[in-house]
Order: sequence, then C-alpha cells, then structure tokens
Amino acid sequence: MPAPTPIRAPAPSWSRRDFLLQGCLVLGAAALPAGFGAAAADGRRIALLICCGSYPDGKNIQPARKNGRDLEAALRRQGFEVSVENDLDLPRFKAAVARFGERMAALPNDGQTIGLIYFCGHGMQVEGRNYLLPAGIAIDDPKAREQSINLQEEVLKAFPQRYPGLGVAVIDACRDSAEAVDKAGSFNYSSAPQGCIVAFSASAGQVSLSPSDPAQNSFYTGELVRVLNGIDDATPITDIFELTRLRVEQTMSTHPVAIVRKLAQRPHMTAGQTGVFRLGSERVPDGAPSLEDAAYARQAEALTPAEVKKAAEAFLAAYPRSRYDTQVRVALAGAEDALKALSSRFVRLSASAFRGTGDPLYLEDIRKAVRGDKDAATRVSDMYAHGSNGVAANPQRAEQWLRYSALLGNAIACYSLYRSLADKGDPDAEFFGPEAIRLGYVPPKGLCGSRKWENC
Repeated sequence: MPAPTPIRAPAPSWSRRDFLLQGCLVLGAAALPAGFGAAAADGRRIALLICCGSYPDGKNIQPARKNGRDLEAALRRQGFEVSVENDLDLPRFKAAVARFGERMAALPNDGQTIGLIYFCGHGMQVEGRNYLLPAGIAIDDPKAREQSINLQEEVLKAFPQRYPGLGVAVIDACRDSAEAVDKAGSFNYSSAPQGCIVAFSASAGQVSLSPSDPAQNSFYTGELVRVLNGIDDATPITDIFELTRLRVEQTMSTHPVAIVRKLAQRPHMTAGQTGVFRLGSERVPDGAPSLEDAAYARQAEALTPAEVKKAAEAFLAAYPRSRYDTQVRVALAGAEDALKALSSRFVRLSASAFRGTGDPLYLEDIRKAVRGDKDAATRVSDMYAHGSNGVAANPQRAEQWLRYSALLGNAIACYSLYRSLADKGDPDAEFFGPEAIRLGYVPPKGLCGSRKWENC
C-alpha cells in the first residue's frame, strides 16, 4: 500500500495509516470485596499488559509503550498487580499468556478475584477468526496466521470459564484483514465466553485509530485510563467500559482532524454470564439509607426500559453530583438504546416479556437487557428456548428476545435469525442478513451457507 499523505492540523500531525491501528481489548472482571477500592494489591487482582509496537514496513504503533505505562498506573491504583511485556515475539507471547493462566487458576474461587489481559498491537481476521500479531510480524506475511495468537482459543482460555466471571480481556489492536477482499482491517464480531468480558476498542468492521506520536495514547486506551483514574466509589465494570465507549465517541466525533471524525470508532463490549462486579471502594453504610440511596435503588430495580429511563432522568435531576452518577448515566444511555430497539417493527416484545419471575440469573439478565445489554438479551432468549432458569420453554418468546438482542447490535443474533427465518421463508430474513454484515460479522467457514447475504 502506498505511503499515506500526512494530515496537517493544529495538533501533532497524524497519518491515515497511523490511525488504522485497530484495537481489541478484552476485559473481564469479578466482584470486589466491600471496601476494596484504590488500595494496595493483595494478590486477588492480576493484570498482564502486552504492548507490541514494533512491526515491519514502517507500521509501528507509536503509543504502545505509553499505553502500557499509563494503564499500568491506573490499574495499580485499583489494587492490581501488573506485569507489562513489550514487543513480544511468538514464543514469549505464548509463554506470558500461559504464566498468566497458571496464576489465574491458582487464585481462590471466591468471587473476589480479577484477571485482566490487555493487548495493544496489530491484529487481523482470517476466515472469520481473530488473531493478535506478536511484534515483528507483518500483516501481509503469508504465514502471519501461523505466527499469531488466536484470540478466542489461546488468550481467552487463560481465564477460568465459570460463573461468576473472573476474566477481563481488553484489545486495542491494529486490525488488518488477511482476506482476499480487504475489509478495512476489521476483526470479526465475537461473543465472550462465560465468566468473561471482552472489550474491543472498535466495533467489528471498523478501524481503531491511534496517533503517530509516542507521547500520546491511542484514543481508546487514553479514555479507559481516564475513566479508571476517575473511579473512587464502587462502579460496575461494565459501566466503566460503557462510559469509556461514550467518551471515545464524543472525543472522536468532535475532533479537529477531519479523518478522525470520518473514521470515528465505536468501541464494543461483549459479556458472558458474569454477575455484577465492581471497581472502586464500597461505601460503608453509616445509618439508614438516604433519599438518594432510595432513588438509586428504584432505578436499579426497574424492569422495563421506559421505567429505567424515567427513574434515571428523575435521579439525575434531583442528585446532579451523586456518587451514583456514572452508573445512572450508563443505565440511561442503555435504556434509550433499548427503547430504540423496541420501536423497530422487527422486534415484537410485549410488556409481559419483562416479567420479574424466574431465578436470580434470569432476573440479573433481565435487568441488564432492559439497560441495553445485547448479550444478556441473548441469554434470556436461550432460557426461553430451553425452558431453563425458572421460565417455561417458549420458542416464540425466545425468537422475540433474539430479535431484541439483534437490534441492540448483536451480530451473531442477527445471523442466527437470518438462518432460521430464511429456512421458514420469513421475509424478515432479508433484514437480518444484511444487518449481520453491517455489524461486521463474517460467518466462519463451516457455518457459512450459500445464501445470498453470505460472503464466505
């Protein structure tokens, strides 16, 4: 590819190639003990930061080491023991992940441990599968896949696959496609396994941008560091990533450099069954709940998107500087996404679908789903499909919940609906097929059929 023309702007100069540093960070985490916040590490929180900035053909990632230094400091503030590895080749990359996996396996299964892996470097997609490139490996090397790390099968396997979740993976990687048809270097859409949260710095099919200046952070990591440094009171980890997403979108959509605004990325998070886990310090109650506590509880217990929106707006108006501000703002943004999805003619969930009967995992996922959690909506669909978690089997409701998940942005749900609806001759398949592609999903070979919306 010819060298790009540098962009000249009042800020430090950027090049389009340097912006195409697509990142994928996978973050999963577990519950914290009460009162355990910005404190010294006690061995229950460990993090491995792998920062690869040296690549052939002038495709270095200049912010890689600064990303590592700044994220290390932010995580230590939250009580993590942190190991930082720079410019690892393939054997050292695999060895570092293996050591981390051994440490994770040795931690107590008490719902209070957190393991986090962060990767900054180049990445690629081959046949619908995501790979992370060690330092020194060129994207266009014919053997790049054999010299890389598979995200799902090698990195996420370092986390115990159990509930409640203990694993966090964060990927801020340059994405380049090794396909015959270049898709702007996108990673494929993927879902997090049980017990994990996977946070990507950009959505599937997008580029993830980074400055060509070693004194600056990449957009995603810079905002993540700022959010982590601003967390004092206990805040759900999912909210930390949602707030990071909102800040990245705001920063990039108003950036003075035109190419940044044009290629503005939308960070993406996918969560397996993880429970509700927090960073920051739990407040020790000093008496009866206050009016503020009661108002927050009403918002937290709401079981429809409309109720969440109403309660969140009332809370923010009444308590503009609350310690719950982050959680409530994230809930409000999620409820608005949920209401938008429910307004689509392709989603047919009635009010009775948001009923509060079922076991604790069902209720947990209902609360997440009405706040815009697409993965929780898929799990509710599975519960109705199999008649589990205290609800009776109901194939029609299972499809309704899957439609809702798809409209919230779950590309795998879109593709599943496309396949099942096409088999039934339902014309809605003509919506969900292209929607899966729009969301960046590439069916892996073996899953892929020969229908007209599939490009395999």
